[in-house]
Amino acid sequence: MKYDYWGLLKHLKNPLRTIYVLHGDETLIQQEALIALRQVAKQQGFLEHERHDVDKHYDWSMAFADSNALSLFSDKKLIEIHSNKPDAAGAKVIEAYLQSPPEDNVVILVLPKIDAAAQKSKWFTACEDNGITVSCAPLTDYQFKDWIVQRCQSHKVQLDNSALTWLCQQTEGNLLAAHQEVTKLALLFGSEKISLEQLEQSISDSSRFDLFDLSACALAGDAQKTAKILFSLQAEGQAESLILWVLAKEVRMLTNLFEGTQQGVSFSNLCQQLGIWTKQQNSYQLALRRLNHKRLSRLNAELLAADKAIKGQNNDNAWDILLCLSLGLAGVTLFETAV
Repeated sequence: MKYDYWGLLKHLKNPLRTIYVLHGDETLIQQEALIALRQVAKQQGFLEHERHDVDKHYDWSMAFADSNALSLFSDKKLIEIHSNKPDAAGAKVIEAYLQSPPEDNVVILVLPKIDAAAQKSKWFTACEDNGITVSCAPLTDYQFKDWIVQRCQSHKVQLDNSALTWLCQQTEGNLLAAHQEVTKLALLFGSEKISLEQLEQSISDSSRFDLFDLSACALAGDAQKTAKILFSLQAEGQAESLILWVLAKEVRMLTNLFEGTQQGVSFSNLCQQLGIWTKQQNSYQLALRRLNHKRLSRLNAELLAADKAIKGQNNDNAWDILLCLSLGLAGVTLFETAV
C-alpha cells in the first residue's frame, strides 16, 4: 500500500506490517516518520533493534543475514536499513526476503526519492504487496501551512492570522527552519498569543536569522558584508543545508524573474506572481542588473555542487562553494570552479 506521512500516522494505530519503505527528499518528514515507526514498534513488542547503513561496499544480504536469529531478550526484531536506491543485487535480496519473511520481523528501508519508473520495479512492488511505502516528498503550500499549524498546536504556540501567514512566507516550505522557529517561539512566548509585530521582533533578535541578512546583503550587492555574515554563520556552527536553502531560494527567484522579463512580462507583474513584497523589489532589480543568463546558469550549477558536497557525494568543501554562491549573488566571481 502507498501512503503519505499523514496516512502512515493513521495506519500506525494498527499492527505493523512486514516492511516499510520511507522514500523522498523531505528529510524532516522522513525522520519523523521513522521516529513514529520506532515508537510504535517498541509498543508492539519489537524490542530488538538493528540498523544497517548500506553503501556500494556493503553487501545487501548482510542486512538480512540475522533476520531469523532469535535474541536472548526479544523474539521480535526491528531491522532498519539506510541506503541509496537498491542496485540489482540489493533488489534481488529484498525480493527473496519478501517471498517468505519472518513473522516476527519488521523491516524499515530509508531511501532517497524513488522515481516513477523505479516504483514499478519488482522489488518496490513486492514491498507494496507485503507492507507500506511512504512518500516523504516536499509539501505543497497548503500542506506546509497545515503542517505549521499542527506543529504550533503540539507546542501550544498561538499565532494570529497575520503572524501565521508571515511565518509561512519566511520559511517557505523549509520544514527544518519552520520547526526551529516554532520551537523558539514556544520558549519565548509559551501559550501567549503572538502578533505579527512580536514575531518580527523575535526574528530580528535571533542570530539564526542572519541567514536572511546573508541573502539580503547578497541581493543588494554588498559583497564585503555578505562574506562577513557567511564567515560568522560558519563560526557559529550554522548548518550548511540551511544556508544553501536560503541561497537557493534567491537563485530560483532571480531565475524566474530573469526568464519572465526575457519573455516580455513586466517586472511588477512578475513580482506580484512570485509573491515578492514591495519593499524587496528594489533589491531584486539591483541583482538582475548584475546577472545574465551565463551567471545564473553558473549559480544554479554551484547550487547542485554545494548540495552534493553537503551530502558527501563529492570531495569539495561545501563552505567554499557557499562562499562562491553568496559572492556570486552579490556580483563578485571569487574564482573559477569546476561545477
